[in-house]
Amino acid sequence: MIVGKGSEIEMGIDLIKKRSFWIKALIVVVVVGILAVYPSDYYLISPGIAKPLSPMVNIKADTYLQTGKVMLTAVSMKSASLLEYMYVKLFNPDLIELQSKNLLPPNMNMEEYFKFMREMMKESQMKAKAVALEAAGYNPQVSGQGAKITHVLKEGNAKGKLKPGDIIIKVDGEPVGLLTEVVSEIQDRKVGAQVRVTVKRDGVKKTYSIKTKKIQNNADNPSIGVLITSYKREYDFPIKININAGRIGGPSAGSMFALQIFNQLTKKDYTYGLKIAGTGTISLEGKVGRIDGVKQKIAAAKERGAKIFFTPQANAKAAKEMETPEIKIVSVKNFTDIINYLKSLK
Repeated sequence: MIVGKGSEIEMGIDLIKKRSFWIKALIVVVVVGILAVYPSDYYLISPGIAKPLSPMVNIKADTYLQTGKVMLTAVSMKSASLLEYMYVKLFNPDLIELQSKNLLPPNMNMEEYFKFMREMMKESQMKAKAVALEAAGYNPQVSGQGAKITHVLKEGNAKGKLKPGDIIIKVDGEPVGLLTEVVSEIQDRKVGAQVRVTVKRDGVKKTYSIKTKKIQNNADNPSIGVLITSYKREYDFPIKININAGRIGGPSAGSMFALQIFNQLTKKDYTYGLKIAGTGTISLEGKVGRIDGVKQKIAAAKERGAKIFFTPQANAKAAKEMETPEIKIVSVKNFTDIINYLKSLK
């Protein structure tokens, strides 16, 4: 007579089931671990920083006390793992977006791209100084002879027409002297619009009609598909102003740099003790231009206690979705709109 045979069989089955469970669990852990460290072809865009500008701006002239803070805002950009890519695609979380890495030409790495963005920031700061100085009653002088093409992107419609080394001197017949003027002129139109670009190549002027297209994922910026740098840029300011923004790049803080400089140069304090944040490119005429990542920037400003956020009119629809009783979203067309709104507070 055999005793306990059925129990032994059941125990054996239970042991097999437990082993199978742990093997499956181990496989899942390994797969998740691989997905968590293996890079995707995308960057993760999320709320970044909101930093006071006063420590970044040094004016070699008589300045006035500022009771509040003017802050620049920036998004956070990091390489997305496959796991993060899948998470964003599946759940579409608020304020987190994906941006393709395949935006750069094969011979340009990210460090070169960031260098290009820092050049954009440098020119943006120069224009912010000029706008602020003029608003404060000075007579600044800024000039340039166009924008030099450094790369032609294979995804853009400029491929086969424009070449590296070309100097862009006109957009739709309007002269452009600075890098950021070229960017603003092109981005002011809709995706799919035709734009006439006049370049100087080996001393000869050539004009091409190029259709804009959207190159960046999750961005509405029209582009012809070139990267550019400043060409023979010159400026003469009556006051020396130094700006040190560290490794923050791009032109989108132009309007806030202008506000910080202007407020330091005027007896009246337009901050009224408030934390004021914002974003927007700036032209030499004071026009505030559209930017990317406005929702992420507003989220960063909220986190730092900003009570007012200035947004370009072109970004107003998305920006207004972020308005709460804690933060007022103010849409502006130009730098004068910013000053007039602040004047209206007191």
